[in-house]
Amino acid sequence: MAKTDSSTMVAPINWSKFQKKVPRNQVTNGVKTALLNANKFALTAWFNDVKKYQTDSSGYLDMKSKSKVNEYRYRFPAAMAFGIAIAIKTGIYDAAVTGVSLQEAKDKMMLMIRSVAYDHKINGTRKVWGGDWQAAHWAYYSGYVAWLFWDEFSPKDQSNIMKMMVSEADRFLPTAPLYFKDSKGKVLFPGDSKIEEDAWNAELLYLAAVMLPNHANSNKWLYKSVEYLIASTSLPSDLNNQRMIHGRSVSSWVNGYNMEEPGFVINHGIIHPQYNALASMINAPIIFSLAGKATPEAARFNLDKIYYSVTTHSFSSPPYKAPGGTMYREATAEVYYPEGSDWGFGVYDNFANLDIAAFTYGWDNLSKKHKGEYWAKLHIDKVVQQQKRFADGHTYIGDRENSYLGREEAIASRMGSAWMTIWLQRQMPAVYDNKPISN
Repeated sequence: MAKTDSSTMVAPINWSKFQKKVPRNQVTNGVKTALLNANKFALTAWFNDVKKYQTDSSGYLDMKSKSKVNEYRYRFPAAMAFGIAIAIKTGIYDAAVTGVSLQEAKDKMMLMIRSVAYDHKINGTRKVWGGDWQAAHWAYYSGYVAWLFWDEFSPKDQSNIMKMMVSEADRFLPTAPLYFKDSKGKVLFPGDSKIEEDAWNAELLYLAAVMLPNHANSNKWLYKSVEYLIASTSLPSDLNNQRMIHGRSVSSWVNGYNMEEPGFVINHGIIHPQYNALASMINAPIIFSLAGKATPEAARFNLDKIYYSVTTHSFSSPPYKAPGGTMYREATAEVYYPEGSDWGFGVYDNFANLDIAAFTYGWDNLSKKHKGEYWAKLHIDKVVQQQKRFADGHTYIGDRENSYLGREEAIASRMGSAWMTIWLQRQMPAVYDNKPISN
């Protein structure tokens, strides 16, 4: 009997369930504006002038020639496509804002996703990437976008995309999540929490499980995603935490921890607020809700602690930098960095995304005085103000504001995530379950 191609097993999204309009208010209007500005930049100056993308004789984009670093080759177009795809699929894409027709926008978005998958080594063509440190992150963005427009991809591209996802998901089945410190408190990765890495690996695993529910490894991917989710946001106190999650005590799930009490993150050698604003922890309710499924309880594990640590936990000065206090500052979008920032001091979109998820899903419950919506208004307004400085829709002036080379691409992905959080919660509010999950 012929083996069934995994691409034929994709569970379609029932879009007929999602017909409600998002109410207009300061936060939703701001996110929509920021996302459409990011779309404008992606589809014009970025695609045409920054990347100078062209198809070659294969019919796909030549991404290999754009950089020598796979992160820049594949993460960036996947992130830009993510923002475009969400705007189109939720009905807010506006050619009057972007200057690019809906059809051209869709064509460019799909071309980027097709090309990312084409270059994966499992597909036997260019064999440029696969198994890289961040590869699960790129496969997640690409697979997510492809799922939104699944029926519009050719059978060949569907097969390439699915083989890419299965290949990347399968490689985590024999592996264990990584920890900043082990169960004895010994530092395993000096100055480098593994919160982000574990989180984006989890994203791909649960996306693969949801998209391919009949695949032989679907339940294994789901179980492994839970393991990675819990590890990602684990605290020292979780080593003795007897709370039951998915049939096991938290203490039996974890072998170390990635955050410090009460919920802040050490990365790049410093207490780093930008790694509390973790986009990879926010998307699980979206993926499960799109499939009409309950979200595993593990997907919100300790997220209330993360949010408490940015809104409410106070840092004394000294030993921390003046003036001390909380990371979020009342009545301003500015963020206090207790030990400085190596990514710049003008990044607000990640905090807006965090705030929106916190008040949407209720994990701002530990925050004192101000909840997530208050902070979301401040942070999203700041993003829109930044974008107003530039006619082409981009956001940053330069490295002092944000030194990451993919800063504009990050805006597209985070604003896409924020919009999807708002839009989908309006359609089908997220529900969680804590049922046992077996490997």
